Amino acid sequence: MAAASFRYSHYFISFLSQSSTIASGIGYDSNIDSWSFSVVHPVAVEIPRSMSMVATNWNLPMHKFLKNYVYKPSRRYLGQFGAVLLTFSTSALLHGMNFQLSAVLLSLGTYAFIESVLRMKLSKRLNACVLDRPCSQSGCGHRHKSVEWWVVLMNSGFVLLNLFHLAYLGVMFDVTNEEPGLQEQGFSYTHTLKKWAHLNFLSHWVALGTFILSLIL
Repeated sequence: MAAASFRYSHYFISFLSQSSTIASGIGYDSNIDSWSFSVVHPVAVEIPRSMSMVATNWNLPMHKFLKNYVYKPSRRYLGQFGAVLLTFSTSALLHGMNFQLSAVLLSLGTYAFIESVLRMKLSKRLNACVLDRPCSQSGCGHRHKSVEWWVVLMNSGFVLLNLFHLAYLGVMFDVTNEEPGLQEQGFSYTHTLKKWAHLNFLSHWVALGTFILSLIL
């Protein structure tokens, strides 16, 4: 419930900002005489094909900014994983360098990278549409398409895995049993680690297992 309430409050603010942005005239396309400006895609977050899709669709304008001005310029110097960590570290900095939120963001970035590598290797080995992002219907060269039953089953398994990760990360935002006013003051790093320790760092262990599997493949 804590993770869900956090996400739904984010959707409300995102749609509110989207409405005010469109009302101000931003996003107008004179060629088709319409306004369009997306801030968030809730379905892609609530039914997460991959963790990278969650990171992308959580805040579309911020994703575009970080991708163009942090990830792409740094990838040639730091490599893909280094660029991912720098991008999510920059996002954490923009959020105020709160340890609680920074730990969630860096975990999310690490999970997304591990999943992307694993699914890329699975896609090549199985010649199937199991990448972290949907294949193009026109230019997909995989032998086994996304409509085949076992491909659907595998992609559904990753959806369930990502739901587990999101629920685990969302525990950080559960303040039902906390002292009044503590949330406004900010939580210490010990508070964050105690939350995850209570769950035996299960999600991080699963991510480690996923990483080892990607190395084996």
